[in-house]
Amino acid sequence: MALIPGYEYDIFISYAHLDNATFPGQTDGWIKQFCQNLELMLAQRFGRMDTLNIWWDNERLDGSTLFDDSIADAIRKSAIFVCLNSSSYRASDYCAKELEMFYQCTQKDKIGIQVGMRSRIVHVLLNNIHFDQWPQALSGTTGHPFHDAQKKDDHGYPVDTTSPEFRVQMRKLDDAVYNLLKDFPKDQQINEVIEEVEAKVSDNSFTVYMAEVADTLRRAKKRISAELVKKGLRVIDSPPLSDSQTYDEQTLEAIRSAQLSIHLLDEIPGRELMDDLSSWYTQRQCELALNEPVPQLIWMPNELIPEELDEFTEPKYKQFLQGIYDGTVSGKEFEFVQGAKSSLPRQIGDYVAHIEESQKKQLKEEGPLSVLLDTHNTDHMYALDLGKTLLEHNIIPLINPQEDDPRKNIEALENRMSQVKKLVFLYGKVSKEWVLARMNAALQLIINNGYPIEDFFIYMAPPHKEADAININQRLLKVSIVNGSTDPSIDTAAVEAFLKELKTS
Repeated sequence: MALIPGYEYDIFISYAHLDNATFPGQTDGWIKQFCQNLELMLAQRFGRMDTLNIWWDNERLDGSTLFDDSIADAIRKSAIFVCLNSSSYRASDYCAKELEMFYQCTQKDKIGIQVGMRSRIVHVLLNNIHFDQWPQALSGTTGHPFHDAQKKDDHGYPVDTTSPEFRVQMRKLDDAVYNLLKDFPKDQQINEVIEEVEAKVSDNSFTVYMAEVADTLRRAKKRISAELVKKGLRVIDSPPLSDSQTYDEQTLEAIRSAQLSIHLLDEIPGRELMDDLSSWYTQRQCELALNEPVPQLIWMPNELIPEELDEFTEPKYKQFLQGIYDGTVSGKEFEFVQGAKSSLPRQIGDYVAHIEESQKKQLKEEGPLSVLLDTHNTDHMYALDLGKTLLEHNIIPLINPQEDDPRKNIEALENRMSQVKKLVFLYGKVSKEWVLARMNAALQLIINNGYPIEDFFIYMAPPHKEADAININQRLLKVSIVNGSTDPSIDTAAVEAFLKELKTS
């Protein structure tokens, strides 16, 4: 969803494929790094990751590729065009078509080529190209030099993306694009954001966890799981039987990744734990789920009345069933169902519909969950990827820009702290001392101003850190530490646990 009304994309980035080629030893090309920097810096200016919709084609092929209809459509639907001008760009017929198409589109729409005193074509120079060689569409633009040419006749090459020169030019470009975006007329889009999040919720398959059952219910569990899949639900099965510690860990991971935990109980408890013959896997899983915030449905057959079970029933298991039956087994509310096995798929479907309706109602009343992601510039690329992951899980990350001094930008921090209940400090390449100082500054603001922050999170990002790399002594707020530093990928078990805790803490 674009910020600028009437457009599908706020920014279209046009570049030559050759300028994104990687040298030996490089992971990402120059263009990709440029786009990521611009996206994150603009997100920091607007305060949240989902404000802008930016198009850049990272699948682009060589100059022999035919002009793509989807790209032409994106150009027509974009408010701003960023041209990465270079020798390679000038030699590409493909790039010339993109630039000319956008220029012609601006001649026909009601806004025109200019917004205020600024051109809607933002000109970035990767090489030192003299202005008399610029295409007509770029006439009147000033150009943002991202090359290292020192003299008038030097060709120049793009400056290193980690250099101070690159950072200076990025800030100037960020100012130019930000002010251009601000000059476009805009409407409040809170309702549209909520609708978008609701759409994402409805697009994701509802996930249920089917717990371990006694042998007497194994066929019923298999049939019920198959019927739930036919209804469009995703079913996670219980882990293979193992020792208590391993089984508990795997069970909790599965339950936390689901939106509903389902437990089928019979008068026979089923198999004993391998290392504790006085306990059973069925009861153990149910008890673990009762300590989790995930909604839970527990079923027993109609004829099972715990107090009427005969003297041969295990006393410990009989007491557990009685607690389920009368609702005293846990302080957590759960759905208790008794009836025929044949009617259970329908009952589960009804309960799923109830859960989804409750979630949508809560979303409309409270809006999407927002968190403040506080990061240092050295970790901004990882913060960008983490922010995108949060958005994919219907969590809106507000971004707080930061410099070397943790006391700077306090005014921006104060403003964004007042909008959220959860604050996440990213601990990656930055020093531990910076994170602690930043957290202390935030605590002082909470004490002085009464901000509604309920939870602190310290997310340990790469490079690798030990689990005890940072210790917290303060007791004012709950502080959760997540170690995602062991794997450079965002898609890890640590991130899944982090997302779950954000939503439920």
